[in-house]
Amino acid sequence: MATQLGFDITFAYPDRADGITIPIALSLGDKIVQTYAKVDPGAEYCIFSREIGIRLGLDIERGIPQPMGSLTGTLDTFGHEVIIQTFDIAFETVIYFAKHPRLPRNLLGRVGWLRHFTLGLIDYESKLFLSQYS
Repeated sequence: MATQLGFDITFAYPDRADGITIPIALSLGDKIVQTYAKVDPGAEYCIFSREIGIRLGLDIERGIPQPMGSLTGTLDTFGHEVIIQTFDIAFETVIYFAKHPRLPRNLLGRVGWLRHFTLGLIDYESKLFLSQYS
């Protein structure tokens, strides 16, 4: 039996070997940081670079400590509540920021991002489909 889904947003993402990259805005108070992040349904949490957290005015180490396991070891992060905006959809969520500088990529994981959406993907066409989950 076929299932039919409808989506509010269609985004043609760049076809790159390093993943599906989309524009994101993070905000806290009157500060807004425009950046990019990788859609990673295999990641449990959203992880962003320390530099972005500092630009938002955060004292990174005052957040919720959360060591993250990775293929190369452990990444120390700290969670902070911020507003994340994906296209025209914005909501408050906890984002984890790296303790150390120069994190090579920002990740959008299940907790904090994906659970707010219905997601569709046609990778052969480099198309991402999104709707806010209700």
